[in-house]
Amino acid sequence: MAFIGKSYQLEKEENYEAFVESLGMPPGRTEFFKKFNPVHKIEKNGDVYTITAQCPSETVKVSFKIGEEFDEQLSARVAKSKFTLDGNTLNQEQKFDNGCVINYKREYLNDKLITTLTNNKWNGKAVRYYAIKA
Repeated sequence: MAFIGKSYQLEKEENYEAFVESLGMPPGRTEFFKKFNPVHKIEKNGDVYTITAQCPSETVKVSFKIGEEFDEQLSARVAKSKFTLDGNTLNQEQKFDNGCVINYKREYLNDKLITTLTNNKWNGKAVRYYAIKA
């Protein structure tokens, strides 16, 4: 798990705005997430992982145990969230009470992170590319 403790800066993205639009959030939150350009970091303490996504206007943190579903607070909404780990790929599934299911596939490769985002309300995928922050 060479990716633990490293920071990754967003470099580029594909179809991310379309992904955000597909979620049907209020306009203010949609615009916030379209501009969300975080530094991403994952840390581990015992069997608890914490992902931090930090940008100048807001920091988002989520702590979890692999394979255990939990209630994840997201602004004014709560999702049932579950993470699984397969080598250097961290998968996350978020289930919302409106039937929306979002999947995140985070692939940690030598000096980069590639995050693929999909949801069941959209027939596409978004990809965000990060590089290790110096």
